[in-house]
Order: sequence, then C-alpha cells, then structure tokens
Amino acid sequence: MLCCVGLVGGMAVGQSLGGPWTYIAPAAGFGIGLVADMKFMHRMHRTGDQKPAALRADNAAGPVQAVEALDDQAPLQSPRPGNG
Repeated sequence: MLCCVGLVGGMAVGQSLGGPWTYIAPAAGFGIGLVADMKFMHRMHRTGDQKPAALRADNAAGPVQAVEALDDQAPLQSPRPGNG
C-alpha cells in the first residue's frame, strides 16, 4: 500500500520538478514505499506467530522416540537384483 502512495507522490514531485525527475522521482517513491511495506508487513506477521507458552505443542519428544525405536531393531537388508 505504501508503495502505491510513494509512486503517486513521486509522480507529483517528478511532474513539478520536470526533466529527468519525471522518471527518477516515481521510481524512488515506489522503492521507498516498497521497503516501508516490507518492514511493516514483516513486523505484522512476526507478532502473530508468538503464542502463549501454554498453547504451544511440545513435539520435540515424538521424533526422538521414533529414532530410538529404529536403533533397537536389526538393520534392514535390501534384496540385490539378480540373486534369485
């Protein structure tokens, strides 16, 4: 959203200054607005990921137990082609 505001503002500034600023100012306004959008959206999505500790699922024990169970078994042998 801010990139559009920067683009329109840059077009207005570029038209008033004239010359090469007609092309430079809109591009600069769009770029500055895009960077501002990225920073704003990054912060916005970052705060939504933080959940209270009581709501987080503790999945660390599940995969570790599965690996330990596989270590206790005998290694699997794959059949070789041509031996049959």
